[in-house]
This record gives sequence, structure tokens and C-alpha cells, in this order.
Amino acid sequence: MKFIKTAAAIALACSSSALMAQTIQIEITNLTHAQHFTPRLVIAHDNSVDAFEPGAEASTALAWLAEAGVIDDAQNAASSGQNFEALLGPVDTDNTTNTWHRFGGLVPPSSSLSYPFDTMDKPYLSILAMLVPTNDAFVGLDSMKIPTIPGTYTYMLHAYDAGTELNDELNSTRTDIVMQGGTPLGGYGAPGVAGVGASPVPLGVGGTGVAVQVGFAQDGTAIGANEVVDGTDGPVHIHRNVLGDTSLTDGASDLQSTSHRWLNPVARVTITIPAP
Repeated sequence: MKFIKTAAAIALACSSSALMAQTIQIEITNLTHAQHFTPRLVIAHDNSVDAFEPGAEASTALAWLAEAGVIDDAQNAASSGQNFEALLGPVDTDNTTNTWHRFGGLVPPSSSLSYPFDTMDKPYLSILAMLVPTNDAFVGLDSMKIPTIPGTYTYMLHAYDAGTELNDELNSTRTDIVMQGGTPLGGYGAPGVAGVGASPVPLGVGGTGVAVQVGFAQDGTAIGANEVVDGTDGPVHIHRNVLGDTSLTDGASDLQSTSHRWLNPVARVTITIPAP
């Protein structure tokens, strides 16, 4: 009897390990009315990796993602050595502590995208994406234990504030915005958007190449020669939502209160663990 129990335990352990190593299916649904999700950072990792921590100051890598949607050098060379690629290592490989991938393309409001992801035996899953248009809001799943039993699992995700940029909600083309060193302090054509004009493009998704403005919570210094610091807003915390108003050309905000506001949760993640 003892032998049978031991053999069963070994078989169960092997089965669990095999399930963790399988490619899982991840579906992300944008639950907001007028916010887009930038390309998603999906990380399978061990317990030594922490992509973000509510109540703690944001890393430079998180600042780049939350303020500009940047995950790796392919999206913006100016972030080289400071983004999640620098923090996590080569993309889509076994980096000992983690494996990660950037899933490109915007997720529009009230829509879903699904894709396979190889966890490479890592036990935890984290997912992050910027909300556009915002100053530094992001949707995040933090170190979720990956299920080992086949089935479909659903998780509801909140919007967080990275705390690296003040939530001024201002358009950088506004003529009434205070200037510092010749650089507008209010975003990139709209909060969280690169470029100017009628059709701004989110940075890292075919952006215009306009200089990026990224705050740095740790020491308050600028990141790069063409960037300025426009203040910080404390540690990472649940986002308080945008204020908004009803004017796109003046007022306290350049986000429309009738459409851009949201309530948590802002996303639904569905993970499918296949049968062995």
C-alpha cells in the first residue's frame, strides 16, 4: 500500500510538471468603453521576478510601459537598457528565471484577443499593458500561480497608476500648457500618446518618432537627453480613474468625461490549460 501511494504521488508530480510546461491559451478582453490596451507584456516566471508591486515605487521598466507602452528596444531605441527587455532578458527564450513575449497590436474597447504562450515550466504568470489615452495607467496581473489542472480559468484585472507621471490629462499641443526647457509637460498629442495632430499614434505601435517623455519615480531625474520630468504621483496604486471634462481644447482635462472614464475591473483574462 505504501508503494502504491508513493508511486501515485510521483505520477501526480510528473503530470503537474508536464502541464506547466505546455503551451497555454491566453485571451484578454478589454472591458472599457473608450480605452485601448497597448501591446501586452506576458511573463511566465519564478518567484524571484516581480513585474510590479502595489505600494512600491515603479521601476524604470514599468515607467516606460505605463507612460509610453514600451516593452523592448524594437518599440523604441531610446529605452534601450531601461525597459522590460533589459530587465528580463531575450524575448521568447528560457531566461532561467523567466520567459516573456510581447503580443503586439492594440486591443480596442469591448474586444478580445487570444494567443498561445509557452510557459517553459515557469510557475507564475504576469500580464501588463498600458491604457491609452492616459498618463501612466496600466492594466496588470501580478504573479498569478499558473493552474496545473486542465480547464478554463478566468481572472478580472484592475487598472493601476504607475505613479511616475502626474495625471494632468493634458494634450501636449495645448498652447496654454506650461513649458519646461521648450518641452510641453502634458503628454504626446494626448495623454499617453506619441505625436501631434489629428491622428496621434500610441508609442511602440508605429509611433511617429517624437521624443518620449518618461518620468522616473526613484530619483526624479530625466531619462534621456530629450526628456523632462513632470512630477510623480506616489508608489504604484489602484488608479483613481480619469477626471475628464467636456472640452478637447481647454479646461482641466483633454479627456472626455463622457467616454474615457472607467470602473474597475478593466480587463478579463481567460487562461486555458490543455489536457496532456
